[in-house]
Amino acid sequence: MAKSKWIFGNQQNQPATVVVNPAPLPIESSADTRQFGLENFGNTCYANSVLQALYFCAPFRDLLLQSPDSPPLAGGSPSENYNPSPLVPVRRKPERKASTSGTINDGASAQAVIPIPPNPTSLFSALRSLFLHISTHPSDKGTVAPSAFIEQLRRVNELFRSTMHQDAHEFFNYLLNKIVEEIEEDRKVSQHGSGSADDLSNSITTLGSKVPSTMNSANSDPLPDSTLVHKLFEGTLTSETRCLTCETVSSRDESFIDLSIDIEQNSSVTACLRQFSASEMLCQRNKFFCDACCDLQEAEKRMKIKKLPNVLALHLKRFKYQEDSNKYIKLSYRVAFPLQLRLFNTVDDAEDADRLYNLFAIVVHLGNGPHHGHYISIIKTLGTWFVFDDDNVYPIPEKDIPKYYGDSNAGSAYVLYYEAADIDSTSLGLRAPPLPTQTTASIPPSPSLTNPTLPPGLADEGDSSDLSDPPFPVTPAQNSPLLVPIGNLSRPALELKVAGSNGVPPQSPASPAPVSSPANGRGSKAQILSEQLSTLLH
Repeated sequence: MAKSKWIFGNQQNQPATVVVNPAPLPIESSADTRQFGLENFGNTCYANSVLQALYFCAPFRDLLLQSPDSPPLAGGSPSENYNPSPLVPVRRKPERKASTSGTINDGASAQAVIPIPPNPTSLFSALRSLFLHISTHPSDKGTVAPSAFIEQLRRVNELFRSTMHQDAHEFFNYLLNKIVEEIEEDRKVSQHGSGSADDLSNSITTLGSKVPSTMNSANSDPLPDSTLVHKLFEGTLTSETRCLTCETVSSRDESFIDLSIDIEQNSSVTACLRQFSASEMLCQRNKFFCDACCDLQEAEKRMKIKKLPNVLALHLKRFKYQEDSNKYIKLSYRVAFPLQLRLFNTVDDAEDADRLYNLFAIVVHLGNGPHHGHYISIIKTLGTWFVFDDDNVYPIPEKDIPKYYGDSNAGSAYVLYYEAADIDSTSLGLRAPPLPTQTTASIPPSPSLTNPTLPPGLADEGDSSDLSDPPFPVTPAQNSPLLVPIGNLSRPALELKVAGSNGVPPQSPASPAPVSSPANGRGSKAQILSEQLSTLLH
């Protein structure tokens, strides 16, 4: 609470040095508070569900937004002659809100929104523009039409040009690998000043097979030239093979951006991970060629995790090829997954083997087969779970998460996204937002500073010459009896008079006339104080 103090005497107005706090910035919601649905352009739910999961992966979104937008790739796009037809949104449910495609709705100011460019130069640029549009939107809720992203996706890959049902996990892999491809191509152009589109034909299909690892073998930290995908999703698997004849153990490392694990009925993610790292016998037709024995030998093989990723994507293999029917079927098995996970199937010398992961996104498949159905995503943001069903967004309680284990009509969890609890933003290269600082400035006095508004009870009442109720303590004069030493008092002691029957004290001829009291019935404070002190002294 602010305090006011009494001011003695008449002080001149002088320039004052005060601490000036910066003007408060407009309160803007965090990017995590945005709850925007995405329009469906005909079986594009596979993309919408993955895009929502990636947007609410805060490190990925922040690294993407702080990265410079990519220029057009040298040589143009491999499918630059592709002329897409206009995208028409398809809504399975009643319309939630007006969609936005680079324009603003819901009554917000158009100047406050960063529009989505209609013709992005790359898939990386399209994704960045989409996330930037949502994160800077002045509204917290609404619907966005990712038409520019879908058109660019269909432009660079003809597999997504049809309206057929696509696999969300395959799209997730393709998107991340394509981002890596475009970033590396952009770096080649920046370093050498030229590039060839032919290099794109030799691009990666999966990080685990063709992309060289970007991890430093000494401390498992990302190398400076690693991409945002490597920094977040890349982990390292090691395949250990032990020859049963000579006991020689050979190992081979490979990178991964997600783990695909087989599932069983009435199991759990922990049990599936244990089975993932279980020993496998290589015998008969699958014998292992031992370099030490220089011959095919029986061997024991197992997979373990050597380096844990910052963001763990677990793919549950729910679609299995059935040989007797010659088609893929869906395994609607009940597979329980925890909200917090620790991976135990690591090598003995793994760094941070007890690393804790928190579940923040679930891609759910609804339907009976891989070629039809629907995808939704369930996201946890700011402590609350939300269902993102294309353009429909609504919260759900955490106790309803087990409904998506796989044995109900609510859907089956297909891809689980876990983020490490100890993720280091500094090592990832994330820039912290600047904090407001205090500045000191000398400013001339203003009436509000020299004559501040006093709270009730300290306000000036009437003219300051009214001694009956002065606004500040009266300083006694030099000849005042209050300043005379006790031994040098020359005035006679004041006598206390007892009031008469009418309540008025009798007056003696030597006594001065009483000072008239103001309208409030109180005497002068100085007089009362003088009389009380004189009485106490005598």
